Amino acid sequence: MPRLPACRPRLLEAYLAREYAKVLSLCLAAFVSVFLVVDVFEKIDRLVRAGLGLWDFGLYALLKFPFALEQVLPPAVLVATLLTLGLLARFQETLAIRTAGLDILALTRPVVGLAVLAAVLQSMLILYLVPWSQTHFNEFWEGRVQKNPARSLLRLERLWYKGDGAIYNILVFHKAERTLEGVTVYFFDPQFRLTRVVTAKRAVWEEGRWHFQEGTDQNFPETGLGTMETFSRRTFHLTEKPEDFGALEKKVGEMDQSELSHYIARLERDGYRSTPYRAEFHSRLSLGLAPLILALLGLGLVLRCESWYLPVLVALGLSLMFLYWLAAGLGTSLAQAGRLPPLVAVWLPHLVFALLAGVFLREAKR
Repeated sequence: MPRLPACRPRLLEAYLAREYAKVLSLCLAAFVSVFLVVDVFEKIDRLVRAGLGLWDFGLYALLKFPFALEQVLPPAVLVATLLTLGLLARFQETLAIRTAGLDILALTRPVVGLAVLAAVLQSMLILYLVPWSQTHFNEFWEGRVQKNPARSLLRLERLWYKGDGAIYNILVFHKAERTLEGVTVYFFDPQFRLTRVVTAKRAVWEEGRWHFQEGTDQNFPETGLGTMETFSRRTFHLTEKPEDFGALEKKVGEMDQSELSHYIARLERDGYRSTPYRAEFHSRLSLGLAPLILALLGLGLVLRCESWYLPVLVALGLSLMFLYWLAAGLGTSLAQAGRLPPLVAVWLPHLVFALLAGVFLREAKR
C-alpha cells in the first residue's frame, strides 16, 4: 500500500505520454499529407507537362517533405495538446486525477518532454535539413521541370567580388572545372590604397591554391615607380576559394545556419549591411522554440478552461497560434527593415507568448 502513491503518477504519466504520442502522430500524418497533396495539385499541370514519371513524383514529395514537416510541426503539437488534454477533461479524467489528490500540472511532464523533442526536431529542420532539401528541390525543379541545365554546369559571368583585402573582376567562372577566365585581382592595403594588380587569361584551382596563367603582375609602392612583370604561370596564395564565388548564386533559403553565419561575417568584414541576414539568423533560432511554446500555451489553455467545449478550445488555440505567427513575422520584418535591433525584434514575440503560456499555467486548476 505505501507504494501506491508513487506508482500511480508513473502509470498516469505513461498513459498520458502514450495518448499524446498517438494523437501527435495522427496530427502530423494528416497535416503533412494535406500539405503535400495541396502542393502537388497546385503544380500538377507543370509537372505533367514536364513528362515526369512516378519516380519523379515520389522524389518531388521526398524533397518537399522536410519543408512540409517544418511548417506543420508547431500547429500539430498545439492541436495534439489541445485534443489530448481536452478529451481527458471531457471524460472527467482530469477531475478524477484531482480527486485522487494528484497535481495535474506535474502529470503533464510527458507532454512537455515530447514538446521539447519536437522543438529539437524543429530546430534541426530549420537550421540544416530544410536548407539542404531546398537546394536539391530547386535543382530538381530547374532541371526536371523547367528543363534548365544543372547548376553545376552553369557558369557565372562578369563578376565583381570583394574578398579579403582584394577585389576580383572575373569574366567567366566555371564551377565544374573550378577555373576563372579573364580575371583581374586588385589588392589593397588596410587604408584601402591600391598596392598591386594581377591580371591573367586563366586561373585554375589546384591543390588548394590558385595557379594563374598568361598574365601580368603590377606593383604600386608608396614611393617610386611601379613595376610590372609578365608571367606564363604563377601561383598565388589567396584567401578566396572556388566555393566563395559559387556561393554568389546561392539563395539565403538554401544556406544552412553555419553558411549563413559565415556569409554574415563576410558582409560585416567587408563593410556591407548585414541586418536582414542577421534577422534571418535569429528568426531561425527563435522559431525552433515554437513547438514548446505552443505546447505550453495549449496546456495552460485547456487546464484553465476545462469546462469549455473542445471545438471552442481548439479554435481559440489556433487563433492564438495565428497571432503568435503574426507577431513573429512582424518582429522579423521590423528587424530586417532596421527599425529595431534583430535580437530584440525577433525574440520579443516568442518571449511574450511564453509568458502568456506561463500565466495560463499559473491560473490553471490544480
